[in-house]
Order: sequence, then structure tokens, then C-alpha cells
Amino acid sequence: MAAASNVNEISKLYEKARAALNAAKPKLDAIKAQMSQLKVGLVQLSIQSNQIEADPSFQSLKRGILELGAELSIKTGDIAAFERYLAQLEPYYFGSFKDKLSESKVMYPLIGLNLLRMLSDNLIADFHSALERIDLDQLQNNSFIVHPVKLEQALMEGSYKKVWQARSEVPTPEYLFFMDLLMSTIRNEVASCVEKSYSSLPFDDAKSVLFFSNLDELLSFSQEHKWTVSPSEKRITFPVVAEDTRAFHGDDIMKQTLAYARELERIV
Repeated sequence: MAAASNVNEISKLYEKARAALNAAKPKLDAIKAQMSQLKVGLVQLSIQSNQIEADPSFQSLKRGILELGAELSIKTGDIAAFERYLAQLEPYYFGSFKDKLSESKVMYPLIGLNLLRMLSDNLIADFHSALERIDLDQLQNNSFIVHPVKLEQALMEGSYKKVWQARSEVPTPEYLFFMDLLMSTIRNEVASCVEKSYSSLPFDDAKSVLFFSNLDELLSFSQEHKWTVSPSEKRITFPVVAEDTRAFHGDDIMKQTLAYARELERIV
């Protein structure tokens, strides 16, 4: 299909792609192809008319296409693309177009997702900088923003249990993508501590401390970390970390120190 070259064609294609993405089982490859056509169409329109960039209806359509791309990138797991789309949406959410267009319904869900992206990537400074640009009322009352704010507080407290519980409290299913990335990071940190603190753990205890909801997830994780699994004992055994057994030669160090002191006395 040729790229759309006028506003009506682009609008129709956008509505078609939006409906396809909102379907119960979206065909992501087809929607990605439609997104490519939409982006080319936007460029063509900008080239054909210098005045169109000042048209609010065109900017509203452009914002919707960028938002569609951001949502699609979450469904395809393309974090880099999501970050690029959010950067392009900044003028609409925080810049020159904010007061010229009616508020988008997906604005705060996408801002919240971007906050989660920062947390999952441990970009705490960026997270706080982003919060400073959000109205206080939204910080306190908008569920899409409150969720990542509370999540960051739990992380700062080291309360991983609260983070795990927050997974079941997401305001929209799309949040689960970054929540699962964050939980994966937390599990690896906890696993590193568990290996050093215990020689083994029963299945139930290991499943609880690593925040797994079922045994299959725990066994798969154990295999990745090369832990020994005993189905008969229902226990996981962790590898023994070799300790540094080098002897501490205190007498030799003391003799060297005294010799050094005598040399200093001779110099003085």
C-alpha cells in the first residue's frame, strides 16, 4: 500500500491502526507496517505544506500517532523505541503544545510507564527530574502517577515485598512489562544474597523469598543460576563459595614494620 499523503488518509489509517492495537489479539506485525506508513505520511504532509505544523488538528493527529507508536513499542518489548516516542511527545505533554490541544486520554498512562521505565533501569535521578515536571495534584491523585511514586518509595526503603505487591495493583496491564523487568532485577539481587547466607532452602521458602508465584518459575530460575534441585527433599542447595584461605603472616608483617622503623631512625 502506498504511503498516505493527505490528512484524511492518515486519519483513517490511524483510526484503523488504533482499533487494531486495542483488539483482544492485536496483529503486531501488521500494526508495525501501518505505523511505518503513518510516519512517512506525516513527513510528506510537512514537506507539502509549511503551514500545516501550525494547524492544531494536524498536531493532535501527530500526537495520537506518536502515542500509538509508544503503546505499540510496549507490546513488542522495544524499550528503545518507547523512549524515542516519549521524547517526541514531550512538546505535547510539557512544552509548547500542552495548552494548545485538549488533554490526551493516554497522556498520564504513558508518563507513568516512562517513570516505570526509569525505575526498572535504575535511573533514579531522571525519575526525580521527571516528577518535577508533573503537577502536584496529579502526583497525589492520578493513579497512573501515584503507582510509580509509591514504587520508588518502596525501593528506597528496600521493601521488596511492597514492590512485589505493587505488581498486583497496576492501574493498567501495560505496566506489567516494566514491573516484570524490575522484579527480575530484584530477584537477581536477592538470589546473590541468598547464596551467601544459606547453604540450602526448602522449595516453599525459596519461592517466597524470591517472590515466585509457582514452583515451575522457581525451578527455571534455579536452573539458570546452576543451583542443585532435589525434588525428593523439596530443597534447593546453593553452590559453596570458596573462601580466601591464604594465611595471614602476622609475624612477617610485624618484622617488616619494625625494620622499616629502624631505617627511619637511622635516616633521622
